[in-house]
Parts: sequence; structure tokens; C-alpha cells
Amino acid sequence: MTRQSGKFSAFKILSLRTAIIGVVILLFIWFGAAFALDQRSIFLPGKTSDGHYLFDVSCNSCHEGFKPVSNETCNRCHEAELAEDAHGAKKFRDPRWAELLTRLDVLTCTACHEEHVYMFGRGVHLKPDLCMACHQGLIEGELASHTGFSPDGCWTAGCHNFHDHRSISTGFIRQHLDEPPMLPEPGLPQRTVTATVETAPKPDLSDEFLEGRS
Repeated sequence: MTRQSGKFSAFKILSLRTAIIGVVILLFIWFGAAFALDQRSIFLPGKTSDGHYLFDVSCNSCHEGFKPVSNETCNRCHEAELAEDAHGAKKFRDPRWAELLTRLDVLTCTACHEEHVYMFGRGVHLKPDLCMACHQGLIEGELASHTGFSPDGCWTAGCHNFHDHRSISTGFIRQHLDEPPMLPEPGLPQRTVTATVETAPKPDLSDEFLEGRS
């Protein structure tokens, strides 16, 4: 009985080893075929954010080999867009704000914008209350107009953008504060568009990011 048990155990080990080798060979064939046919999207570990989904078929747009994305990679497209970043790197290199970097590493783009993970709105993968890492006091009495506000509503409610505080029109909010969220008879305003050129201008991404400002 003991010899038979020993033979059976050896057979099981040999079968397991053969199965593992077979799986490894199949994976190598699968990976090789993916590279040969340029089907690299099969390596995506998760969903890409809405703003970057076009890059699903162009890994090299963001990655060099299998290296992680760096700030330099992000700036290839977003440098002009972030030229007037209210939370820019220059602000947090100031020793007065250095302590806040221990709460949220805002000097690294991927601290908030890591792709291929579950994404909240605006391409942010952190929880919506991320602003509270530094601004908890604003909803606890430091700013009277914000006392009692929800900690997860800063950007999900459409009020604030981390990079550009000018995105909210406080004057408009004050003017319409007591109005209902929807008009009694919703409708689109009449718009008259007058073309000033006969042909479309040549696309210029840097000009688009700067909104025509030089």
C-alpha cells in the first residue's frame, strides 16, 4: 500500500509539473502572438478613463515598454493646459506647504490619475472626499459659507476643479441661489451663429489648450 501511495504521489507531482509547463508555454505563445499581431490591448489590467480611451490601442503614447507613466509623459499633452495650475508643483515646493505632501502627493500626477483602475469622474481614481486631506476645516467652520457641506462634494458637485479654481462662477450661484434646480418650462435658448470664415482653420492642439491666449 505504501509503495502504491508513493507511486501515485510521484505521478501526481509529475502531472502537476507537466500542466504548469504546458500553461507557461501557452502563455508565451499567447504573448508572442499578441506582440506579433500588435494586439497589445489584451494586456490592459483594467478600464481606461473616458478621456484617454483612444490610447487603448496605442500603449506607446503613454508607456515606454512596461515602465510606469511619469509626469513627463503626462506633460506631453497637458503642459500648456496646466500652465496656470492653481495647485501646481511650484506651490508645493514652497516649504510652507511641504507638510501637506505627506497627506496627498500632488507632485505626482498618478497619485490622483492612475489609469486602468476604477475611475471616478474627471479621470480621478481616489475617493471623492480627497479634498478633505487638506481642507477638512472648510466644512467644519473655517468658511461660513461651506459649514456643513458634504466632504465628498467639492468636485463631484461640479463646484471646484483641483487644478483651476476659476472653473466655478460664484457670482452666478449667488444670483440664482433661491431658484429651483429646474425652470418650470425647461427649454434651450435661441442661438444665432454667424460664420466668419469659409474654411475650417488648421487644428492646433497647443492653441486649443490655451484657448486662444498666447
